[in-house]
Parts: sequence; C-alpha cells; structure tokens
Amino acid sequence: MFGFHFCKVTGVSMSPLIPENSYIFVVPWFKIFNLKEGNLLKVFHPRYGYIVKSLAQIDRNGLFWLKGHHKSSIPIEKLGPVGKSQIQGKVLWVFPPK
Repeated sequence: MFGFHFCKVTGVSMSPLIPENSYIFVVPWFKIFNLKEGNLLKVFHPRYGYIVKSLAQIDRNGLFWLKGHHKSSIPIEKLGPVGKSQIQGKVLWVFPPK
C-alpha cells in the first residue's frame, strides 16, 4: 500500500553497520527527498542485482556513487555510479539478527 518493505541482508559488505542476516526497513518514497552522503540505500545495480550500500557522493551529472563498509566489499570504482531510477529506497531501520 505505502510501498515500504522489509528485506533480509545477506553478505558482509555492510558490516559492522549492517550485520549479515539483518533485516532492513526500506522506504521508497524517501528517495524523492534530498539524499545525502552516508544515507543507506537499497539499489538495483545492473551488474550485481539488489544491493544495500552507503551513498558516497553525488557527482555533477547527478549520478550516485555507492560504497560498502567491509574491507571485502566491492570497491566504489568497480561498482560505478547508478542513476536515481535505480534507487529502490532509503533504509530507515536495521534489525540485527539475535
């Protein structure tokens, strides 16, 4: 109805910020507001599928550069930029596994 949803995060690319097997609460309509560096985003990446990353920067062309937090995460340069249409939503809450 409102478009928000929960997702399970697999992998360690965002740990320790988002531990593996955490659930996240994603709100899609927050992507229309000003996004800032450090925001956690769920994105559909053309090569890697659905991913959760932090917004590293928005370049002068309006493209979004993303980064992980773990040393084994794909480097920002290899991920490359994504467009606003690929952003699925902003992560508002993280529910770590118990």
